[in-house]
Amino acid sequence: MRFAPVALVVGFAGTILASYLQGPAVASTDSLVAAMSPSPEITASIAADAQGADAETLRLIDLRNGASCKVNGPVDSDGPHRLPIGPACAKSPDLARVAYWETKNDGSLVMTDHQGETVLEFMPGDGVLYESVYPSNALITIVPARS
Repeated sequence: MRFAPVALVVGFAGTILASYLQGPAVASTDSLVAAMSPSPEITASIAADAQGADAETLRLIDLRNGASCKVNGPVDSDGPHRLPIGPACAKSPDLARVAYWETKNDGSLVMTDHQGETVLEFMPGDGVLYESVYPSNALITIVPARS
């Protein structure tokens, strides 16, 4: 009869001991995108082919509500570029707020609103050109558009 309370106390004590042995939690000062980026030692040895997706037609897909539209890819990484969102993607609450986008030196893609506030951040994806990483509840991918 006393097995359950003893097991509960031992389990609770074990959890506290395990968290104590792992050390204190420290908040990161790096952004999520910077934390996910590969180190320059890895990527510097790979020749960039004009950012890969530049001047291509891309498809933005919001996986939460199925909004999908074609846009021209960012031309280069010399600053933000206007991103006209068509009516097909305007039904996505995240994509409807986007006015500009730009590629960063770390390979990420940032979409901002008219005030320059970040709406979405993307990292190169596995099987897609880009996957959204900010905000965490956004489920948006960018793929090459088929004609």
